[in-house]
Amino acid sequence: MIDIVKEAALKAGDLIFSFWGKKQKLIAKEDKSDFATQVDKQAEDIIFDILRSKYPRYNLLSEEAGKINNDSDYCWVIDPLDGTLAYNSRMPNFGVSIGLLHNQEPILGVINLPAFKELLWAEKGKGAFLNNQKIKVSTTKNLGDAIVGLEFAHRGGRVQELKDYAVPVVDRVRYSPILACSILGLSYVARGIYDAYVHYAYPWDFVGGTAIIQEAGGNVTDNNGKKINWS
Repeated sequence: MIDIVKEAALKAGDLIFSFWGKKQKLIAKEDKSDFATQVDKQAEDIIFDILRSKYPRYNLLSEEAGKINNDSDYCWVIDPLDGTLAYNSRMPNFGVSIGLLHNQEPILGVINLPAFKELLWAEKGKGAFLNNQKIKVSTTKNLGDAIVGLEFAHRGGRVQELKDYAVPVVDRVRYSPILACSILGLSYVARGIYDAYVHYAYPWDFVGGTAIIQEAGGNVTDNNGKKINWS
């Protein structure tokens, strides 16, 4: 299964990378400060075609297509292009995320960061890897020594997010970078670059990265330290 998912993430990433830096039609979403590019949907189609060819009965949840319910215990959770704002601004902080939930538990994840030529993946019980090298989370114990990445959503909710997620953290840690790409931040936790990461986002941003972080020895919770309800 992991080889099929890696193939889907790599092919979608190749498409995205081929359009990077080129002018594209932007598609506005309900939140006017958020948008998709023309390759978001094309990359999603590539992923859907590959996954459906092997696992036609699984549910799918994707940022662009929404939820497709086939009454399965398995659900693919897909972000065909995470970091769209960075991507459209010609920053390299973008990529593809594919995760698999089984009975609401992340059991597999693949993240492709094409501009960095980095592919991360994990299967439950088999460890986490970056370009075939096993990875582990940080062992930093003291919060004051920690690099804790932050991220913010689109206009309208940022002030409240600052109060809820950033203010309790920023003066207690060594530093708090911002990347404008959820899956890059998650990959930094999985490989021990970040000691932690605090972000309000959606399942398609987090499921793949959660599977990788957990297999790298880390933990992903809600803001109260409780287990995430993926439904």
